[in-house]
Amino acid sequence: MSVYEYSLITISNHENIYQEFKEGLERQKGVDYELIKINNNQHQFSSARTAYNEAATKANGKYLVFLHPDIRFLDEYSLRDTLKKITSINDFGIAGIAGSPWDLYKNRSYIVTTIVQGKNKEHVGTNIKETTEVQTVDESFFVMKKDYWEQLPFTDYPGWHFYAVEQCLRAIIDKKKNYVVPARIWHKSTGGSEDKNYVRIGKQMVAEYGDYFPYINTTVTKWDTKGITKYTTPWFRYAKRQIHRYLDKYKNPEMSI
Repeated sequence: MSVYEYSLITISNHENIYQEFKEGLERQKGVDYELIKINNNQHQFSSARTAYNEAATKANGKYLVFLHPDIRFLDEYSLRDTLKKITSINDFGIAGIAGSPWDLYKNRSYIVTTIVQGKNKEHVGTNIKETTEVQTVDESFFVMKKDYWEQLPFTDYPGWHFYAVEQCLRAIIDKKKNYVVPARIWHKSTGGSEDKNYVRIGKQMVAEYGDYFPYINTTVTKWDTKGITKYTTPWFRYAKRQIHRYLDKYKNPEMSI
């Protein structure tokens, strides 16, 4: 029997960021939770999936809330209201606060969310006013029922990318739906974690799950699962992003400091 309604699980790489997160969390009202910190400041884990599985095994909550330590709450009831929206969904695979729908915009994936991000708290994506079905959710904040995680624990793929996306794909294959809910939450990071490992793991996801989906939409990009573009598009996007980063640093030298 669960002791708490929610188990909040976060991976900490920098203690100061975690302590700021914890202080904000302690100001939240109306939420019955335990906080499980995964200490990774010495690179104890080589995979987010392994770290989350280990923590989930110890969790006593009915719902597992996986969230980044740079998540901040915009008022004292932000967490309560977000989780109430999620738990009011009759049945779900994975639910979060940002995600990518099944449909495309100009042949690209897009983001639906109400959260803000970055130091300037900028709005991103398409605003939603109600619970919205998506194909995949963003990894900054997502929820699974504990008993569903017991049926569908994270896989053993190494690395730090696509773990929420993979859970969403597996849930869909298991005949469940994934959702995003409106949330008054600030993600201090702007994302942009695309690197060679991101592309490598993405290609593995396409190889593993591509037969089930015409394409895989994420909050970063659309991954083709058929034809020659499934091999070329990820590396093309990676190269394009690296060029943009180089030009940004050239135009704004302080960015490289």
